[in-house]
Amino acid sequence: MTGQTIMRDYAIGQMNRLLTRLAFQVHRAAKTPGPGEIHDVRVSIRRFSQGLLIFDSLLPKPEIKKIRKALKGMMRLTSEIRNRDIALEFLMQAKHPRHQPRLRKERAAYQRQFTELVRRWTAREFSAKWRNRLLLERL
Repeated sequence: MTGQTIMRDYAIGQMNRLLTRLAFQVHRAAKTPGPGEIHDVRVSIRRFSQGLLIFDSLLPKPEIKKIRKALKGMMRLTSEIRNRDIALEFLMQAKHPRHQPRLRKERAAYQRQFTELVRRWTAREFSAKWRNRLLLERL
């Protein structure tokens, strides 16, 4: 067993773990898209993205590019939701209700987009597809 083989096996294990966690958080947030769940999706996306960056040399480049593009879209959407969650929290603490209805309406619209995106990802079995393309092709 060479050093390259050991490193590849380690990378595959780590990316598998990160992808499993990302899939779990995405499905969890689809069922209950509350502020905590959306935050957890964002954390999982960032961690998985870091894994793609760290293990870049051990993973297929075309697949990394496609996955990063998909993650960027999901991150943009969850950012919009998270921004409204933070603003609503701040306004509630400040006891300033003026903008809350508009922010709730905007959040609901982004949440619907998020739910639709997750539905598409799930229909395409994103985690199994990414796992096969990223991790199994290199074995």
